[in-house]
Amino acid sequence: MRRTSLLLLSCAVATGALACAESSDPGIVNDEDPLTSENGLSSNGLSSNGLSSNGLSSNALSSNALVMQALQDPSATGDLTRMFFRYLISCALPPNHSVTYTWKDSTGQLHTEIDPGGLGLAPSWETGAPSQDQKEVISACLMARTNSKGIPVPLSLRGKGITALTVSASERSTYTYGEGAFWGNLFNGTNPPYAYSCSRVAFNFGISTSQYLTQGRTCTTTVCGIITPVGPCYTSDSATSGQACYDRDAVKDWVSVCNPQDKKDVTSSSNVITTWLEP
Repeated sequence: MRRTSLLLLSCAVATGALACAESSDPGIVNDEDPLTSENGLSSNGLSSNGLSSNGLSSNALSSNALVMQALQDPSATGDLTRMFFRYLISCALPPNHSVTYTWKDSTGQLHTEIDPGGLGLAPSWETGAPSQDQKEVISACLMARTNSKGIPVPLSLRGKGITALTVSASERSTYTYGEGAFWGNLFNGTNPPYAYSCSRVAFNFGISTSQYLTQGRTCTTTVCGIITPVGPCYTSDSATSGQACYDRDAVKDWVSVCNPQDKKDVTSSSNVITTWLEP
């Protein structure tokens, strides 16, 4: 595995590279990391099929969650920031890449974190500043993986033109509840971040319900941190208002061209991730 070290005081994740220098310290992996240990999804190919987990607490999606010094904060706020960063790296970098950094807890004990890549949605962010599209697709990935209760559950992430999220027949037959979609920009420079979601109603995708709706998968219908739901994703192919998105996959895997005004002829985002759950 390639491991890269994060120089906390000289790198800015919002505008610069995620990793700055090589590390000779192999570090340790956090055994409680929901990305790697709680549901086994790391063993079945996160990057090849878009399956993921969504244990990111919505409290971590704050405007200052990306302050690099916060990764060294020993408090509960630092815990949220480190969780956010783990999911950021998993969304952005491909398998066999990772970011390593250290922090001290309140007792002075040194911890070495190794955050592994997974989906590879913005691999060039490892060595350079992200593009606008990369900021938006990683934002959508983080939002899609946010759970109002912080409970890791399996997901299928799908998006228009996103090769890493190509859906297999097996995945489509397993994840049959079309939950909704997410878009926005959490890395908006000096401007406030923005985050939106839309729900499956009234254009219902797949089966009618999922067991995970009672386990925190509520962010397409209720506010989660800064994620603001704006109503139904899609009501009809001919609508010009009353729905958030105006492009839809022929087999309903994804919606795209979404905006919070629920109007067709306004500025919209094509960097949208649609989420599907198991029954």
